[in-house]
Amino acid sequence: MFETIKAIISIVNAIVLTIFPGLTIEDIIEAKTECCEYVIETTKELVTFEQTSDDCLLNASIVSDIHIDVDWPIGEWIWASGLNDLNRSKDTIDALIVSGDLTNYGDKESIESFFSIMAESDCAENWVTATGNHEIGHVDDTTQEGARQRFVDLYNSFNPSGHTIEKAYYKIDINGYRFVVLCDDGDDTWDTPDMSAVQIKFLDDSLKEAADRNLPMFVVCHVPCNGVNGLDTIWPDNGLNENSDTVKAILEKYKNVFFISGHVHTGINGPLVENVFGFSCVEKQNGVTYVNLPTYTIVNRYGVPWGGMGFQMEVYEDEVLFRARNFFTATWYPVYDHSVQLDK
Repeated sequence: MFETIKAIISIVNAIVLTIFPGLTIEDIIEAKTECCEYVIETTKELVTFEQTSDDCLLNASIVSDIHIDVDWPIGEWIWASGLNDLNRSKDTIDALIVSGDLTNYGDKESIESFFSIMAESDCAENWVTATGNHEIGHVDDTTQEGARQRFVDLYNSFNPSGHTIEKAYYKIDINGYRFVVLCDDGDDTWDTPDMSAVQIKFLDDSLKEAADRNLPMFVVCHVPCNGVNGLDTIWPDNGLNENSDTVKAILEKYKNVFFISGHVHTGINGPLVENVFGFSCVEKQNGVTYVNLPTYTIVNRYGVPWGGMGFQMEVYEDEVLFRARNFFTATWYPVYDHSVQLDK
């Protein structure tokens, strides 16, 4: 599908160059860059949305699978447009959470583009950014360890908050809430990540360290656990697989843990999909809430099909509210909102 979309864009470029023979590919790329900058800079002061209540304790935008590709400029424009929507929020966005697959091929130029658009937008106080299989397993211009280090270096160099990380898996506290980001530790993987014993222990230790705060804790990992969010129906054997039971056992040790993933390209859905197919993009299992996000720039299935979708996550004293929003079109989808009551 992605290659088909790229082919269509190439045809459009060819038509443009036929109609305007004086243009070059460089002209189109320059126009694309200027367009991204224009999208980010214009209408920043306009208020298009606000949080549900002033009692909100943490206000975060969560998306996944951006799939930036410098050879496919429209994706950069869609990404910039969505971040511009966040800039029009009346309220501070405490965090922008991206659950992996920042790019399509993990190449340096595309990752730089992803982060530079985020930095230029400066729409959130903090970044919670995970790598996906397209940054690690699908990379072909460096080793997988080189790909992880490249992510770390670019995250640190572009992040306007000044927060730095040492590894592609890390922890960060935002408004007192603990976030743990996981990654693929492997050296020869593709779609299914490998997680070292060191990283697994890091997850357990990081949750244990913050558990006595009695606040929700959030784990961000591109690939979902097996047996949740319809993975077995949509894409069997493409979860954490051999690591899944271990990770789930750790999550279940603690109260009010949320596991945020992407990868499957499942649309945001609600009661219809749950009643017909028996799963939801937000569901609770053994005390853990699993949230699976749609792809931001490619077609989705089993839910809202188009791109631009994600959740505005609002954390309150007794609930976490996931408000479905198309950040590209600045449109709420209240029928797909999910409210998760916190365990006392």
